[in-house]
Amino acid sequence: MRVLDLSALGPGPFCSMLLADFGADVIAVERPDTPAFDPAKYLSRGKRSAIVDLRGPRGAEVIARLADTCDVLLESNRPGTMERRGLGPDVLCARNPRLVYARLTGWGQDGPYSARAGHDINYTAVSGALGVVGGEAPVPPLAMVGDLAGGALTTALGIVMALFERTVTGEGQVVDGAIADGSALLNITNLAELSTGIWPGRGKHLLSGVAPFYGVYACADGLYFAVGAIEPKFYARFLAALGLDDVDPSRQLDPATWPALRERVAAVIRTKPRSHWTAEFAQIDGCGSPVLELDEVADDPHLRSRGTIINSADGIVTAAPAPRLSRSPGRIRPAPVARGADTRTVLSEAGFGADDIEALVTEGTVVAVG
Repeated sequence: MRVLDLSALGPGPFCSMLLADFGADVIAVERPDTPAFDPAKYLSRGKRSAIVDLRGPRGAEVIARLADTCDVLLESNRPGTMERRGLGPDVLCARNPRLVYARLTGWGQDGPYSARAGHDINYTAVSGALGVVGGEAPVPPLAMVGDLAGGALTTALGIVMALFERTVTGEGQVVDGAIADGSALLNITNLAELSTGIWPGRGKHLLSGVAPFYGVYACADGLYFAVGAIEPKFYARFLAALGLDDVDPSRQLDPATWPALRERVAAVIRTKPRSHWTAEFAQIDGCGSPVLELDEVADDPHLRSRGTIINSADGIVTAAPAPRLSRSPGRIRPAPVARGADTRTVLSEAGFGADDIEALVTEGTVVAVG
């Protein structure tokens, strides 16, 4: 499958990276100028790079001809931008009826907010996903919940489903991926709890850290340890590991007991270093794990044995493709040697002749490196 990725920054490039990890030929169309901080450079593995100036004299023609040779087009512009350039799905899907046209935006292609600017924190705020995380005040969960999980992952799934449907109908379709939609989807169980009257509010949910058996505790060395002993049998082992034999396990789910017990648990865990509790809980099914810092995850024995965290060819620490398929697993392929390194090749594959390519370079519509 060939994917033409016109997106920028984080969600779109992450979406196409997921496809590249599992064998898609992803052509990342990059702009001549890039922002000072561009997360896309960390998401370029397995892709080819072509630099095209969409505002150039023949920029739209170049993109249209590239799209003619592709199975998927991915873009992340505000609604209407591609149409104004003559590159909307009505035009490109008419030229290539098998094209899956994926649009990954914050608010989606329609609705009162669709033309607004925004970032992860705005989309998760409105979807309710931000409002359920934290204590007295909401805590932004970086850009993982909105941009990557709510946006990129759901759009990648939409692309794969559209490609599968195409095997039946022979036709592509438009995928409207909205970060706000996906973030709301991730909130589905909380919404259900609200509608059935059992949602306790932010910072009061059993899984929010307020329960003594589900939370994060500071250790003697200033590091942290996480416990998640929800089921009664795990809870009993958790109490035993901490020496809290006087605690009545039958009152585990009584919120009235939680504040005092949480203080006792915190006091016990604070007496030993994280390594002690890591070794202690490794011997029992008590659902306890060390909270690893980013510079520690590559050394975790489980992640190391599975090759979950690895070094890429350019020395960057990265995560392996997921999920794991038994017959056709994903694999990490090198990133482009330089931005625009594949411009001439991908244009040639789209039918541009050598002289035409050099003319495009001369006029500034494309940039070719090497």
